[in-house]
Amino acid sequence: MTELKTSELGEGAAVVVMGDGFANTEAHRLLATRFRVVAIDAAAAPEAVAAWVAGQGLEGVGFLGLGTSATVALKAAEASAERAKCVVLVSPQPLPASPDPIAPGLRLPKAVLIGSRDASQPRDAIPVWRRALPGSNVVLVFDAGADVVADRHQAFADAAGDFLDRQGRFAFMTESVARLPA
Repeated sequence: MTELKTSELGEGAAVVVMGDGFANTEAHRLLATRFRVVAIDAAAAPEAVAAWVAGQGLEGVGFLGLGTSATVALKAAEASAERAKCVVLVSPQPLPASPDPIAPGLRLPKAVLIGSRDASQPRDAIPVWRRALPGSNVVLVFDAGADVVADRHQAFADAAGDFLDRQGRFAFMTESVARLPA
């Protein structure tokens, strides 16, 4: 089994999160009320993550990539093959450089969460991500900037959690995303 630096909270279906600074945050704790959430060191290679998932005997794993770790999450899910259930990309960077789909062989349900105030995303970010990840759900998290997790951790946990629970049955608008903070 491959040794990776991990931080784990919660019980239930496994969700593997790749991204700097996520471990033991409020967002990690909120998502862990619904899932077994394993934060893995962002520097981990996708193949190492897939080997760790296999070594743990995990099945039906949700993969979640934050910021610049979005590509790692996509590749780790692809390398995990039948063990992977879905992929969620949150505030993914960088933007797709070409109109060609990224991870074209990945047939899992996919979601992208981006902030409505994220200046790094183009005005047409929703169709850009839909072209880049065909068949994906793209969710605009209101009043969040370039770091959805830090800006709106409850909305992040609600939207990501709803997708992880429902995948293909996920509705674009959920109460958690549409609601502005008090």
